[in-house]
Amino acid sequence: MNFILYINEKINPLQSIIVLSLAIFISSFFVISKSKAVKRFLIIVTSISLILAFYLNIYSFISIGNFSNLLLSFGNAQMIEVSIILFGAVNLLFFISIYKVDSNHFIKILILFLFSTICAVFVVVARNFLLIFTSLTIFILTIFQLVTALNLKMNKVRPYILRYFLRPTLTVILFFFGFSLFYGAADFKDFNQILQPEYISNPLIVLGLIIFGIAIYLYFFLFPFQGPYMKLIKRGEFSSNAIIWFLYFPVGIFMFLKLNELYSFFIEKNNPYMSIFFIVITFICIFAGSIGAFKTNSIRRIISFLFLFFIGIFILNISMFSTGIISKSRMDWFNITNVLLVLFSFMPICSIFSVVEKNTGSDSLDSIRGFGRSNIYICINLIIIFISWSGFAYHIEPFIKYINGVNFLKIGANNIILLLAMVIAFIFLMINIFRIIVQFFKKPLTGVVGKIIFPKFFYIYVTFFTLAILAIAILGLLEILNIDIGIINFKITQVYFLK
Repeated sequence: MNFILYINEKINPLQSIIVLSLAIFISSFFVISKSKAVKRFLIIVTSISLILAFYLNIYSFISIGNFSNLLLSFGNAQMIEVSIILFGAVNLLFFISIYKVDSNHFIKILILFLFSTICAVFVVVARNFLLIFTSLTIFILTIFQLVTALNLKMNKVRPYILRYFLRPTLTVILFFFGFSLFYGAADFKDFNQILQPEYISNPLIVLGLIIFGIAIYLYFFLFPFQGPYMKLIKRGEFSSNAIIWFLYFPVGIFMFLKLNELYSFFIEKNNPYMSIFFIVITFICIFAGSIGAFKTNSIRRIISFLFLFFIGIFILNISMFSTGIISKSRMDWFNITNVLLVLFSFMPICSIFSVVEKNTGSDSLDSIRGFGRSNIYICINLIIIFISWSGFAYHIEPFIKYINGVNFLKIGANNIILLLAMVIAFIFLMINIFRIIVQFFKKPLTGVVGKIIFPKFFYIYVTFFTLAILAIAILGLLEILNIDIGIINFKITQVYFLK
């Protein structure tokens, strides 16, 4: 036992990467095999490796604690972020296995998928500029290869894949330029060094931060750069869409969170222009996502725009921090909560709509008319999951506390604008949710819609997310009502692990 603990300490925090690398090593011996038995075996191996990596990531942090050296940093936030990536990867394996298990390239796809997951973990734990840049570059390249491999049989989609990944390539170039400015201005190799007072005001450092902000904005395909993203999602295979939603975007979010300390420094200087800038960007991103979802009848495009809506929420959290409505620890908590809300809601939604589209041959809203009449159980789960998005209203709670201690007319124009933006955005979100739910019970356009036969595992899969959402909602409600159930000493509405 002591030997195991010794080995665990020496490889910290790379336990999850080593486990996934072993799965790649095993898979490489069967790369040209087309046997279904071999494919099932490798799916089991990959599943076990991801689950074991998830366990070791948490166990190593609990047993060893924080870790930091010149290359890597592993603390509370990194442990949570790696856990989210690995949890998402387990679900992505589900998508890939269902839709691509019959492909002759399935084992190659599996290896690419595991390698992209390893790169994603490296992006999170990397501290040194060079390692961050290398990890992000290889990650984007691997995602490009993975999405291409998943769409080999899709007609006329390759030009859109190329257009999509030209934007992340530009992001990588800008990151390289930003890192070069930081290194050239102060000979520093990580973000924490830049925060030293004598260097943070250096014009080259400030310029590098601006370039990083532009790169992140381009990475997320936020308005008005959403065109390539929308076209690829509209035409791409569903498993490749899941890769973009649940692996590509989360890595960008965690890369964005690495800049938290830098943004916080300038925000805490009470720079009003910084607050105005973030408020304007918040308006643009949230309203563009909401209105874009409202104007289209394509389910894929609705989901895509709503995904961008939730990406905009991260900028909203920074805006709230910049105006003094919330603290930095609360902003970090909101960001992690938003990632979890997206994962626990979008994953089952995408899985269900992918089966519906496969059965109906269309991704139009009209294709789900009457869905709730013939698929009652799945429909009830979908409605619960959609309603969970109303949890976005928790962003208004800090305003209520703030206003209770301050005269409403004295809270400032920026805070009033921000509050109105959130209220209007919440209304748009509810309209989009209601618009989808209504379709479930409308009379079908062509007779009676037949019952869609979902794989048995889908019922277990969707039920898991529904029960998780209900459990979180009930615990949160009990806390709001100040009811102590006396089972666990953990408060969902409090910030503990990020303090």
